[in-house]
Amino acid sequence: MIVIFTEERSMSVTIKALMQSCFSGLTQGVDWLVIDFNGKSDLERNFPDRMRKWTYGDPSFIIIRDADGGDCIRIKNQIAGLAADTGKAGFKVRIVCQELESWFIGDGEAVRRAFPRCRFSNRQSPYRAPDRIGNPSQELGTLTGDYSKVQRAGLIAPHLAPSRNASPSFRTFFKTLSGMLNTP
Repeated sequence: MIVIFTEERSMSVTIKALMQSCFSGLTQGVDWLVIDFNGKSDLERNFPDRMRKWTYGDPSFIIIRDADGGDCIRIKNQIAGLAADTGKAGFKVRIVCQELESWFIGDGEAVRRAFPRCRFSNRQSPYRAPDRIGNPSQELGTLTGDYSKVQRAGLIAPHLAPSRNASPSFRTFFKTLSGMLNTP
């Protein structure tokens, strides 16, 4: 089993949609589980205790958090230290650069399927490098006209295709997830 800790509900919605579309043969609650927290502070304060007290089976964990303009390496090391202190060996830390919406902007086709009136391409600057956009949530809101993070995630995430996503942090997360699930 893979247990994925996320910092917010929109990330949880996204990962659940990815699991259902890309790993449909796996069962939520048996093969994988997503647990969301109420922001970065809540995640960092509470995931170590959840990991430490986990007694069902021998799961692997993924802890995922937005960089939000912070130093990705420092954030990753800090979270990895918290996870290591739990005594659980099977974990990976993944940082979204900069925000979850970078993953959506990284797949223009998914955005267009969710919002047919939205027209942009990953061939246009700055969308070729979605992880470098300073405020991707605001940018995606401007592109789609929808500023509700959870609603947007629910509409776009089912259309995400790992093979066409231009976000390096998305590709790294998906490669990690696939590897931990032992899928190609």
